[in-house]
Amino acid sequence: MKLLKLLKRVIDVTVSLFLLILLSPILIISVCAVFVLEGRPVFYISRRYISVGKIVSIIKLRSMVKDAKSPKYNLKGRYMRDGYLNIPLDCEVYTGIGRLLEKTQLVEVPQLINILFNGMSLIGNRPLPAENVEKIEKITGWQNRFACPAGITGISQIVGKHNLEPIERLKLEGLYSRVYNEGNVIKCDLIIAYYTVRLVLFGRQLSVENAYQLLKGCLVR
Repeated sequence: MKLLKLLKRVIDVTVSLFLLILLSPILIISVCAVFVLEGRPVFYISRRYISVGKIVSIIKLRSMVKDAKSPKYNLKGRYMRDGYLNIPLDCEVYTGIGRLLEKTQLVEVPQLINILFNGMSLIGNRPLPAENVEKIEKITGWQNRFACPAGITGISQIVGKHNLEPIERLKLEGLYSRVYNEGNVIKCDLIIAYYTVRLVLFGRQLSVENAYQLLKGCLVR
C-alpha cells in the first residue's frame, strides 16, 4: 500500500507540473478575461480543510460576483445541505465568464499549486471550509472522507454533487478513502480521471450505482 501511495504522489507532482506548463497560456488568458470583464479580485481564496487537522488556502479563479456572500443572495440558506454547499450553475451569482470557467473546470487550475506545496492530489475528496466541516461532524463516520489527500476532482464530482444527498456523498467519499488505504488507488484514480474528462467534454455523469461498483472493484487487488 505504501508503494501505491508513493506512486500516487509521484504522479500528482509530475502531472501537476506538466499541466501548469501546458495550461499556462490558457490560465493567463483566463486571468485577463476575468480582470477585463469582472475586475478585481481575479482569484478567489478560501481557507479549507484538506485533512481533519490541516487547513490551507485554496486558490481558484473567481467565477462569481464580488458580493456573492452578501445576505441578499442567501446562498447558504438556499443551497447548504448538511455541510455541503452545492450552488447550481444557473444561479444568479455566477458571472458569464465564471460559468464558462466552471463548465471547463479551468476555475480549478490554480489548485495545481496546492498539489505541489500543500500535499493535495489530482484525485481525492474536495477540501471543505471550517463551517461545512462543523455541519458534517454531526454525521457518523464523517472523518473517513479525510483519510486520503484532498483532490481537485473526485468520485462525487463525476457523479454530480447536485445528485447526491449529503449522507450518500459522505459514504462515497469514505469509500474512496478506503480504496486509498486498502485498495488499488492508482487504478481507481485513472478511472475517475477518465470520467472527469468525459464529464467536462460531454457532460455525461456516472450513476451513483456505478460509482459504488467502481470503488468496490478497486478494493479487490
